[in-house]
Amino acid sequence: MGKLIDYRNAAREFRGRGATMAAITGADATKLQAEYIALEAGGVFERAVPAGCDQHLFVLSGSGSIAEPGQLAHALKFGSFVLVEEAHRFVLQADVPCEVLSVLTPPPGAQWAVPGFRGGIKIVSMHNERVDDIPAAKKQRIYLATRDSCGSERAHGMIVKYVPETETTLHMHPDAESLFVFLEGDTALTVDGDERTGRFGNAAFFPCGNKHDLHGTSGNSYFIEFHVPCKYTTVR
Repeated sequence: MGKLIDYRNAAREFRGRGATMAAITGADATKLQAEYIALEAGGVFERAVPAGCDQHLFVLSGSGSIAEPGQLAHALKFGSFVLVEEAHRFVLQADVPCEVLSVLTPPPGAQWAVPGFRGGIKIVSMHNERVDDIPAAKKQRIYLATRDSCGSERAHGMIVKYVPETETTLHMHPDAESLFVFLEGDTALTVDGDERTGRFGNAAFFPCGNKHDLHGTSGNSYFIEFHVPCKYTTVR
């Protein structure tokens, strides 16, 4: 079943000095593992990326830095998107209270015979990447994780921007799981036949074959969208 998650108010576990984490997906997800990381000012979160996984990080609010232990730190702020290679350890540190989306593809323990990201740590910003304008669909896309951009076939990640007239009609992906994390404005969507509204603090998850649609509302809106794996089929 699809679901809309209020991840900021979900139960959290302590994961380091000034760091807590809440699950966004659970056992219902078999192709990705999504989590919400909340850091206090000065908070630290550290992880070794599991073998066979790409680690995706997106800064939802605040600012801080990321580094491999003993290496030079790289500044992060809202809109920063990070890819970390499997078996690499990284440390997140917050300058001010900071919220971070974490997506592992596939979940730890899964083994996929497809190429993963290679390159240690790669950082891009949604504010600096090229905007792909799609006038016929009344939307814009900013590609963050594609096979061409990172060499990995484990996930496809992008920012999608809607205007009030945007309509993505009812469809499903029989061979991919989908995750939408809403960043600004209100986005109307259908979750298992129910009309819902996604806004900052919400994420929507759809397993393989689960039908969903998304629509613009009275103001502009945008969200980060993942399809896992990178190659997927859309059926309307």
